Amino acid sequence: MVDIERERDYWRQHYQDLPRARAMRSFARYWQVLSAAYDVFLNHPRADAEEGLHLFLQREGVRASPLTETEARDVFGRVWSRIQGTPAP
Repeated sequence: MVDIERERDYWRQHYQDLPRARAMRSFARYWQVLSAAYDVFLNHPRADAEEGLHLFLQREGVRASPLTETEARDVFGRVWSRIQGTPAP
């Protein structure tokens, strides 16, 4: 099970290393993108990474962000890897 509060604390400490962190200007804005990946994982538990990415890219928080699709894919990959307990791509 994913502890969302623990994940939120983790990303609060590390989001500045993610694409366009300066453009987002705050953790609260970036959390909308990051939490979209957790939302996909929790609401679509049988989704593989490819399907999860497709769902993630459609989330409002991701679409409204300044991230390019390539950057959003990178962010998703990092979050998904963390959820799965594997090294980030």
